[in-house]
Formats: sequence, C-alpha cells, structure tokens
Amino acid sequence: MKKLPSITRTEGVVEGLRLQPGIYLLPEQRPPNAFLFATLDIAPSTDSAAVRNAVSEITDVLRELQGGGVRDLQPSRAQEVPPRPIDPGTFDFLIGYGASFFDRPEGAQQLTEHRRPALLAPLGRRSGPFSNLAWGTDVPNRAGEGDLCLQLTGRDAHAVSRAVVEVWKAIHDHQLQVTLRETYDGFARDDGRSWIGFHDGVSNIRRSQRRVAVECTGDPDWNRGGTYLAFLRLEIDLATWRDLSREAQEILVGRDKLSGCALEAVDEENGRKVPRPYAGCPAAPGATPQEQDLFRDPPESGDEIVEASHIHRANQNRSEPTTAAGHRIFRQGYEYLDAVEAGTPRLGLNFVSFQRDLEDLRQVLGLSSWLGDVNFGGRRDRGPGEPSPLDFLSLRAGGFYAVPPREDPFPGAGLFG
Repeated sequence: MKKLPSITRTEGVVEGLRLQPGIYLLPEQRPPNAFLFATLDIAPSTDSAAVRNAVSEITDVLRELQGGGVRDLQPSRAQEVPPRPIDPGTFDFLIGYGASFFDRPEGAQQLTEHRRPALLAPLGRRSGPFSNLAWGTDVPNRAGEGDLCLQLTGRDAHAVSRAVVEVWKAIHDHQLQVTLRETYDGFARDDGRSWIGFHDGVSNIRRSQRRVAVECTGDPDWNRGGTYLAFLRLEIDLATWRDLSREAQEILVGRDKLSGCALEAVDEENGRKVPRPYAGCPAAPGATPQEQDLFRDPPESGDEIVEASHIHRANQNRSEPTTAAGHRIFRQGYEYLDAVEAGTPRLGLNFVSFQRDLEDLRQVLGLSSWLGDVNFGGRRDRGPGEPSPLDFLSLRAGGFYAVPPREDPFPGAGLFG
C-alpha cells in the first residue's frame, strides 16, 4: 500500500518560534485538508490539579496517536503480535483557553491565579458580537465557546475525527473532569475557492509579516510567544448570493471571479456598472508566489466603488503589522457543509484567525471604515446601478481563545502554577 504523506510541521524550523503546531505561517506550509474544532468544559467542582491532569492526559493521547499508536490496540495478552501502526504524522493539534477558564462561575473552583486578558471575553448574545454580523436563528447559547478548545488539522477527515474519539476515550476511561461539548468540522477545497466561487485567501497577510502579526510579545507574560485564536463559523445564504449577477458579485468582492485579479475601477457602459481588473495581473492560482505578492494587497484605486469592496474594507490601510493601526491578522479558512434541509444546502465558512492582539480582529469587524457598517462589502450610500450591501452571512458559532506557546508537559501548563 502506498504511504500517504504526513503533514508539514512547525517545530524547530525557525529559531525561537514557540507557537503551537496548527498555525501554518511558514513559506513552505499550507493548511492541510481537514479541520475539526472541539470545545471542552470543566466541571464547576473541579480543582486546578484535576484539570492539569486532564489536559496532560489528553495531550499524551494525542501525541501517541501522532506517533502512530492507538491505546486500545496495544498487546495485552501473552505472545500477541502488535498490530500494524497507523500512519504517523497525519494531524496537528493546538490547545486554547477560553474566557470561562479564567472567570469561573460563582461557587466554582478557581483554576489559575493568572489574570484573564482584557479582550479575551465571551462574544455576547444580546445584539450580536459585531455591528453587522449577527447570530443566526436558533443558535445554542455558548456555541463555539468553551473553557478549553482543541483545534485539529490533518490530512483527512478520518485523521482529525479519530483524534477526537481518542480524546473522548481518555476522558471516559480515566474519568477526567472535562466534557467534550461540541465539534465543528471543515475542509479546504482543492481549487482554492470558497462556496461563493471566488479564490479564498488571496489577500492574506504576506509570509514575511505573519510571525510579527501572530506572535504575542507579552502582556500577559504567560502568553509571550503564543497567540490568540478567533473562531467564527459563518453560514452563507448561497441562494441570495447566486441571485446576483457576476458583475455585482465582483464589485462586492473587489476581484475578478475567474482570475482572482483585483479590480482597478468600475466603469460605466450603457448604463451598466462593469468591473475592470488591473492590467497585467497574473491569474491565480498559476502565478508564482512573487507575482502573487505584487497583487496580494490591491493598490488603492481611487474608485469609491472599488474601495468599498470586501477586500479593500478587510485590508483598509495595509500598514505594517508592527504598527498599532495595522490591525493585521493571519487567517485560515475551512469550508463546511452541515446538511441539506428542504432541498437547500446549509453551508458556510469556518473563519479561523490568529493575531497577537484580539483588538485587531474586533476593529476589522467593528469599525465602520472597515467592515463595521456592512455584512460583507459595498457602500451604504450606494449610487445608481451599484449593488446594495448584502446581508448574506450569519454567525452559527464562535469564540476567542488564548493559545499559549509550546511548553512541557503541555501548552499552558504554567497557568496552573
């Protein structure tokens, strides 16, 4: 049987890099095909030592599985032959700590003496966490939020699903004082596009800027060398999107649908708005990385309609990540299909971003000069013939998590004292 390739890892590639695996920011890395996000809760009566033991046991199980070993399949009788090991290196995992890990309910045991970072807070339910990105209907309370999270990224759905089941076995067998609450799956499309048909992630942050945008430098000191994770599971109203013409879609996105090239202007032809891409732009995905970088952050066009598109709103000032006004985040996206209900697919995007400060994402999604006054793109004060801002995204789950740096015996062990 042909051996399938393992996924690319981050350990030891860059001197001093302490970020957990699963953040694919290095030049030779691409996020693997499969994604699974799990939230875990801790029983209120549990003390710090029991939680520390539970997290240590979970990471031990996952590391053994990464090495090709399954605990249930070890020889336990005389003269038994060990089974053929599973392929090692088929998934990566990272551990995150939510706001409720630090702020325990009244009467619950406190788990750490370290303070909760100020912006590591629940998303909130009353009016939605962001100005124009509201919760969908019938979303359960705390969907996507937990005391802890596990992000699993791997070669295929089997690799990440098996890992979650092995975690459940460990919780059950050792009576660990944590509970698996929920899981959210996803995948990367092989054509590099999203469900709305456009190339996804073309204007993601440049490779040379990723580490400084992602890595925390302190405050709090326990997360120095780590990062913050934002998980947003966005549902797409695909029928509403497909009712738009190709031209209207391109104007809202800010790119040519087939080539992925950024728009330079929107021309007027016979009373119609016609998007015009930059001349000489190399078509994605066939362009070299150097060519793609030339058009990764589209130049300011001077055209008000183009400047109101999604890619310009999401990359409003294009400042360096080291500047306070830069608000640069490193995004990894994974599509999902939940089900087909009443003849219509229920689908969307797992938006996963890593940033050194959660303020950066809040500003991108909250400031009216960025995405704060629209759901996706477009101008609120649209002129004749311009597409209206489209409310076709809603939030199905989401949460913010601190992702401490790698540490023995597990990331975040220092939080327990």
